[in-house]
Amino acid sequence: MNIKKNMKKWLFLALILSAVCVETISATRLHSCQTLANASATPIRVNAVTVDNSAIPTVSAADEGTGNRETVFADGALGMMIEGELNADGMYNSLTLRTPVFQCSLPGEQVQNPTYAPWVAEADLNGDGEKEIIVNLTSGYGTGMELNTVQVFSQNGENIPVESLQTGMARQFSSSVNGDQLQLQLNGVTHSLPLKGLPEQPASNKPPVFGGAVQQFKVENNKLTAIYSLQVGMNGFIGELDATYQYDNGVLRLVPAKLNLEQ
Repeated sequence: MNIKKNMKKWLFLALILSAVCVETISATRLHSCQTLANASATPIRVNAVTVDNSAIPTVSAADEGTGNRETVFADGALGMMIEGELNADGMYNSLTLRTPVFQCSLPGEQVQNPTYAPWVAEADLNGDGEKEIIVNLTSGYGTGMELNTVQVFSQNGENIPVESLQTGMARQFSSSVNGDQLQLQLNGVTHSLPLKGLPEQPASNKPPVFGGAVQQFKVENNKLTAIYSLQVGMNGFIGELDATYQYDNGVLRLVPAKLNLEQ
């Protein structure tokens, strides 16, 4: 699809419909949102444009996929649900978030295992006095591994970009080996650990510490927090980085993380 060619057309339609869904999340990730005039009305279609000039088909009753859609998550108190199509690999894709006000396509996948079911929470993350909608999806799990992602929406369906946990930690954390010491650099501060005390020895041909085998999120006291695991070798867990997201110029970004080492 030629984004530039259709830009004027989309903006014109958005003005007529008086409902705009703005998308500025990470590259190649785009939500297709529609707002509902009221609980019983036919949804109004709004096309979304992102700065990376990428687009995906919008979601409608006619194009929500060809498979059987299932309810992946439902919360009667919140009036929200997530639907998706289960593929042969045991993953839900073509996900859709439905709320009393809007519905949006959700990029990514969700595992079928109910132990790692998706969750939806509400919290005022940007301090505007209104609660945002936070959606957590689990894309992978296993021994010593759990991969989650979050997406955040305003109550009217506008997407609030969230800095990738992997990206945010990569700009704060690095590691190296110096003699018989493993050195962990976090925001300009170096922490040293003796190699002989590690559960496994770091690989010689890779960065000594692997981060992100476990990526988890939690919402508490109107804050979105994250856990990012650290390990050496295949299964040598040595600690984690804990951080909170803070709203900054329209984006939820990670503040400086804290290092918690395994005792």
